[in-house]
Amino acid sequence: MVRAWSRRAVLLCCGAGLAACEPRVALDRAGAARLGTIGVVTPAVAATPAAPTNLPLIVPFGSIGRFVDAALERERDRRLTEALRAWGYRAAERWTLHLTLALMEAGYRPVEVPSARFDLAFLARYPPVAVDAVLDTVVSEYGFVANLPEGPFVPFAAVSVRLADPRGRVLFQDRFVMNALRPFDAIPVAGPSEPRLAGEGQFAADVDGAVEGVDAALSMMAAQVAARLR
Repeated sequence: MVRAWSRRAVLLCCGAGLAACEPRVALDRAGAARLGTIGVVTPAVAATPAAPTNLPLIVPFGSIGRFVDAALERERDRRLTEALRAWGYRAAERWTLHLTLALMEAGYRPVEVPSARFDLAFLARYPPVAVDAVLDTVVSEYGFVANLPEGPFVPFAAVSVRLADPRGRVLFQDRFVMNALRPFDAIPVAGPSEPRLAGEGQFAADVDGAVEGVDAALSMMAAQVAARLR
């Protein structure tokens, strides 16, 4: 349980500290207006889904309460991970597809830029490519979230976004979250309210619903990202 809580604490601390390391950059609208072709570098996507609750953020927790909550969350994460794996769902591939389609619908010409990703952070530098700008996305969390451990659980996702010109100058940088209260520094955006899973047992009992919810969250987040580039 200590290990589970430590992992979650690290994620929350990193989420709170990322703003200091990767500051928010308002959209350079003059530069963005001239964009046509966008190089979409291989996104960094969390290897497994998450099923947190907002409980520790809305109710004071002691040490024992945090450990218990972490243990319950670890079990929910495991069940949701197993459900997605059994279905054959690949979040990184689906996010890339949703993002590409969203950019096309927004009027851009997306170009895939293969890049090696080793952690959930922006790339230090981008491959040379003949595009108007490069889009770097980090999907730090995705899955289902609830206010209470009993549910209901709704889809959620959190993503960091950076748009840079070919020389590396950042045109836009921010973080977004849907249907959750964290990361604390992220901008809340509209997310899907369905499917609503009554409890963690539904991850295994309704695998199709679990997959549908995760995919809906990623799809809506991709649309939000594309819209923010305008």
